[in-house]
Amino acid sequence: MIAQQHRELDTRLDATFDRLGLIGSTLRTELRHDLKAKLLLRAGADPVTVVGQGGVGKHKVAEVVHAVASDVLGRQGEMTRLDCGTVDPSADPEQLLTALNEACGGTLLLDRFGTLDDAGQKRAAQIMREHEGDTLVVAVAEKPAKTSSATIRVKGLHDRQEDVWELIDHFFNACVEDHDLTAALEGCRGFSRQAKSDIAEVVRETNLSSVRTLDDIVRDVLFEALAAGPMPLKLTSDHVRPYLEAKFGQTPEARLDREVALLTSQLADTIESSLLERLSELHGVPQDVLVRQAEVVRDVIDSIEDVPRSYRNIMTRAEDVQRAAIWLVSGADTQASFRRFFGDEGFMRPTKSVAWAFYNRVFKRDM
Repeated sequence: MIAQQHRELDTRLDATFDRLGLIGSTLRTELRHDLKAKLLLRAGADPVTVVGQGGVGKHKVAEVVHAVASDVLGRQGEMTRLDCGTVDPSADPEQLLTALNEACGGTLLLDRFGTLDDAGQKRAAQIMREHEGDTLVVAVAEKPAKTSSATIRVKGLHDRQEDVWELIDHFFNACVEDHDLTAALEGCRGFSRQAKSDIAEVVRETNLSSVRTLDDIVRDVLFEALAAGPMPLKLTSDHVRPYLEAKFGQTPEARLDREVALLTSQLADTIESSLLERLSELHGVPQDVLVRQAEVVRDVIDSIEDVPRSYRNIMTRAEDVQRAAIWLVSGADTQASFRRFFGDEGFMRPTKSVAWAFYNRVFKRDM
């Protein structure tokens, strides 16, 4: 019975998260626990302090606390904000009392609560304890308040790597919608896995905590790509790396080390590292080349929408892309120049009939 109740409560919390657009699997998982322990099981009777570094999403979490109190506890009042950076309850307790009364039945958000000194925080806590109205108090601060045991800590992005990947997709889609870029993107579907890995590694290496900064990165890279010319199916490392190098000093050496590491993090569910080593040796190619090829195949599969993703259709599309890539690498503009790309000796070149068939397949002349 208890397990069933928890599942039902999790479903209700997820519905609120979805309604408010809360992004991040790690954040959502931790919030489910914190909201039960710090808010719901206490019936909203204790003040809640939302703690975290600047830009991590404290105000979004405070908004979630208020919404959950409404959706699950049935509280009907609105959220009222009081900026403790401008109001010191120890110097002007009447303003805090007025705010508590205005938020009766709802939520009082004490913004920048950490700007109060210890005496100010204690005085505010005393006023709130003595207040007889039905007000849920949610304080926002960068450090835990000494007067509150109901603390929800919001981790920085560098400690929420899974959320980084999800937020990149979210910010890309939000930017497209906000600026009506669908037509300009010409079918571009966001960032490739390797590009996301490059961004996530910078977040980790620089201990970047701010969600707002990640939003800026995604928007900047997108607009830089739009300014450069026609958009690809996915924004790749070639679009991301120059920006990261200029802004964060990301080095090529560090990126090369990550290309194999990416396999164990994002592709580990389908490819074992031991298998990667074996195939690398069997085919005589570096492991990072196989990883990049696997990324291309994944993107090719993801792009198939006009036909079922069957074995035959996947192989046909992958072979078409491979032939087109070889033609691009050759730099050929005719079948003859394509043949010459492979060498001066006749035995090194494809026959004219093979080059003709290759050309027709690349440019779909046989359709």
